[in-house]
Order: sequence, then structure tokens, then C-alpha cells
Amino acid sequence: MAERGRIYGWPRNRPFGDSKARPVLVVAPDAATEVSARWVVVPISRDPRLAGSPLAVPLPADAATGLYQPSYAMAWLPTTVLRSQLGGPFGRVSPERLNSVLTALRTALDLEMLEPWH
Repeated sequence: MAERGRIYGWPRNRPFGDSKARPVLVVAPDAATEVSARWVVVPISRDPRLAGSPLAVPLPADAATGLYQPSYAMAWLPTTVLRSQLGGPFGRVSPERLNSVLTALRTALDLEMLEPWH
């Protein structure tokens, strides 16, 4: 089963700085999720203050995503999680929305190496 683009639940994770459970979006390619117990994800927040941030990609609240409120994929906070810690999946983003998240992730990580290299 393709996992990239799916939304899962992630329990409270104090080392990550979260004080509550939150949804996460799988951004790791399927080739990685098929062979690894750790998946690369970005956390999802419903905080409306994220609106307009170029690194916070809006996600709709609908049956496809499984989200109950309009939310944002936080592309500047990628992390790895153990697959066994995730609940779900309970939704999926569209290919276009996933592309927007991956573009924001490339920007957040400066994968084009636009900043000066020292």
C-alpha cells in the first residue's frame, strides 16, 4: 500500500515538544516506507496563525483527509517516527496538495542550496 500522502495519528511525544497527540503526514517515498520501521513525516496543526506562512501548507477538513478542522502541514518540522507508534491511516491528501507540501519541505530544508555556503 502506498503510504506517502497518508495522514496518521501520532500520540503525544514530549521529546519532540508536543504536549498532545496530533496528526502527521507521511512524506517519505514509498520505497523508504516499505523497508524501514521509521517514516519521515511532517506534523499537522490546526493553529489558524499558520495561515499565509509559505512553509505551512493548508489542508482541508473533509472526508478524504479525515481532518475535522482546516489544518496546516508544518513543512519546517520534518521528523521520523516509528510506524508502530502511528494510528490509522485515517485520510490522504491529494497529489496536488502533497506536491505543495514537498515543495515547501524543499524550501524549508534549502535543498536547492540557495543560501550562501560557508
